[in-house]
Amino acid sequence: MRQNNIFLMLLKVFFFSSILVATSAVRAELKVVTTIKPLHSLIANVMDGVGEPALIIEGSTSPHSFTLKPSHAKLLEEADIIFWVGESIETFMERPLESIVKNAEVVEFMEVESINKLKFREESIFEDHDDHDDHDDHDDHSDEEEGMAYDPHSWLDPVAYKTQVEVVLSYMIKAFPDGKSDFTANAEKFMDELDDLDAEYSAALADDVCPDKLVVANHNAYSYMALRYDMKFLTVHGLDPEGEPSPEDIVKVVEHIKEENIEVLF
Repeated sequence: MRQNNIFLMLLKVFFFSSILVATSAVRAELKVVTTIKPLHSLIANVMDGVGEPALIIEGSTSPHSFTLKPSHAKLLEEADIIFWVGESIETFMERPLESIVKNAEVVEFMEVESINKLKFREESIFEDHDDHDDHDDHDDHSDEEEGMAYDPHSWLDPVAYKTQVEVVLSYMIKAFPDGKSDFTANAEKFMDELDDLDAEYSAALADDVCPDKLVVANHNAYSYMALRYDMKFLTVHGLDPEGEPSPEDIVKVVEHIKEENIEVLF
C-alpha cells in the first residue's frame, strides 16, 4: 500500500514537472513586440500566464514624435511577431521594419482585412467641412493619402477592439501552437470583459440617460466611438495630434462651447 502511495506521488511530481517544463519552453521562445499601450494591453491579456510582450513606447511619449532607440532596434531584430497599428500612428516604424526586422511576422492592424476601418467623421471647430468622407469623391488622391483618411484609433470601441483580440489570437496560435489552450482561454476572458464594457457604455450613453452626446476633443480620433454610441465629437486640432492652437483658436473654442452649451471637454 505504501509503495502504491509513493508511486502515485512520483507520478504526480513527474506530471506537474512536465507541465512546468513545457510552459517554461513556451515562455523562453515567446518574442513578441508591440508598439503602443493599447496594443500591448490587448496582447498581454492574450499572453497572460504564458509570456509578456515587449512594449516600445512607454510612458506618455507620443508615437507621432517618437524616436527609436538601439534597445528597441534589438527587440525588433530578435522578434518572432511584431504587432503595430500602421504608419498613421507609428511613423517611426516604417524604415526599421524594412532594414532591421529579419524573420519576424509583422502584423499591421490597418492592413488586416477582418478589422473594420472607418474614415474620420468628426468635425473640426476650425474647418468648414464635417469630415473626410468626401475622399471617395476624388480620384487624384494617392494610396498613401487614402490610407491616412482612415481613423486608426479603433481600440476606443470595445466591439472593434474585440475583433482585434481574435486577430491576435489567430497569429499567436499560428506562431506558438503549444500555447493554444492558454491563449484561447485568455482571449475568451478578455472578450467577455469587453462585452461588459460595451454594455456599460451603451447603458450610460442611452438617449434617455444621456440625450446630449456632443463632446469637444483635442484631435480627430473618435470615429469608432462616435459611430458605436451615436456620439458627436468636435475636434480642436482636426487631424493633427501634435497641433498647438493659437490664442485666437482658444478664443474660438471657448465661444463655440458657450454657443453650443457643451458640457464635456475631453
